[in-house]
Amino acid sequence: MKTYGRSVLYANVTEEQLLAMSLEEQDKTIIEIMNTATQLHEKNKEECQYLIDFKNGIQDIYVEKQKLTRPEIDNKTVENWAYALIDFKKCFLLGKPIQYTQVNDGSSDEIAMLNKYCKYEDKKTKDMDIYEDILTCGRGFRYTNSDEPKEEDEAPFELINPEVEYTEIVYSSGIRHEQLFSFIETPMQYVDKEQDLETGEYKEVIKYYSEYTIYLRNRKFVVTNKIGSITKVEGSDQLIALNEHVITEYYINKARISLIEIGKDLFNDINYLESLDKDDMEQFVNAIMVFTNAEVDEEALGEIKELGAVSISSTENREAHVDLLQQRLKAGDTQVYYTRLLTSLHQILGIPMATDNGSVTSGDTGKAKLTGQGYTTAGIRIEGDENMFDMCDRKCLKTILAICSNSSKSEIKELKASEIESKFSRDTTDNLLIKTQGLLNLYSCDIPREVANTVVNLFNDPNSVSREQEKLFGKQVANNKINQGKVEELETNEDKTVTTNVNDITDQQNNEVQDTLEVDEQS
Repeated sequence: MKTYGRSVLYANVTEEQLLAMSLEEQDKTIIEIMNTATQLHEKNKEECQYLIDFKNGIQDIYVEKQKLTRPEIDNKTVENWAYALIDFKKCFLLGKPIQYTQVNDGSSDEIAMLNKYCKYEDKKTKDMDIYEDILTCGRGFRYTNSDEPKEEDEAPFELINPEVEYTEIVYSSGIRHEQLFSFIETPMQYVDKEQDLETGEYKEVIKYYSEYTIYLRNRKFVVTNKIGSITKVEGSDQLIALNEHVITEYYINKARISLIEIGKDLFNDINYLESLDKDDMEQFVNAIMVFTNAEVDEEALGEIKELGAVSISSTENREAHVDLLQQRLKAGDTQVYYTRLLTSLHQILGIPMATDNGSVTSGDTGKAKLTGQGYTTAGIRIEGDENMFDMCDRKCLKTILAICSNSSKSEIKELKASEIESKFSRDTTDNLLIKTQGLLNLYSCDIPREVANTVVNLFNDPNSVSREQEKLFGKQVANNKINQGKVEELETNEDKTVTTNVNDITDQQNNEVQDTLEVDEQS
């Protein structure tokens, strides 16, 4: 299957127009949109299921490989680099949880409580799962809503990652492309009785249909295609008091194209090469015997295969002999091609490639080794994913803060999304010595510590570090005026030294005058 990213669903209406309609007009408009949207949704669903199967090892080699000669030897091997590279990128970006930090100098109590709530809701694992959906299918979805009243956990909200193949968001086709509504498909079935036209007997038949839960900003309801066309399920309306979209789409590129789709041809080439190599080895072991100047019937050939030996006779004019028809591919050539494919795959996807050389040579340590193996390039490439993921996560964060501010048991009331910065922690210990030396240089140049702590990328939460420095050492050190204090102290010491020297000179002059007077008196 050829896939090139997921289709985005658009409708020729703005959210302002949709919300200004009466409920009857809203329902009618949404049902009209759904009659068209479900067609693209079915296409997206089929492609997502294919890509999920590909990641799990059900790949094209099982269908596309055809062997015309000796078809009895037809190995189909999957070397699942798709799973390996997705797993690496997932752990590389989100192996450590996203840390929310305060942008301004306000109180850090609410931001600390937000991080606590997210930890309780296991947001770290759910972020990794949604990023895996993005790398596999090109996008992922997050459902954010208030906790049920019966739940007595600490966080007033709940986070759920709905299945990517059953979830869609419909956007406005206007210039802003604002979100109109979202829906989640629920496959359904029922048993019906149909009459057999030949026998006239009735028999039970399982029929399938879908229900779609529609989520607007202020309400939700259910529609179904049970009778063929889309109709509303009566009595399914429920209010959403948040006035926020509870489903957010996550993606890292505009085309919603996945890592698998970008590297699929190379994944298939590697599988094909490995399968042919295995065929070659099996054909070498099961080489064909060639009889020259000798006749062997089927029964004799069976005995030869069973006993593993053969006896033939020669005539005076023609010598009889048996050869094995065996010729293998050169392992060196196939290995060169395999390495070329694998290297191209890692470079295109921005993933470091480990080397087999375990020795350390001159110039191959520290930063040079990380650069040579691709970790530096991978870090630069992953920053784009960080920015896109953060943009989508900020929409989810607005819903979280709206829930917290409206909840009586929440301790977050004033915090806004604009005051929060997301910190992704990949490896803060990389080049630790260089970073600490740079930090000391910035301190010595009278750069404010809150600025210096951010520049070196040494701390997950530089603002928190700056506040702790202020608590421990006071504002003078926090504002990095300790050096100025040292200069003032040095200048004071210099003044004292000059004064002391002047007094010493005066005392010496007085002593000289006294000595002169004493000499005159003696004379």
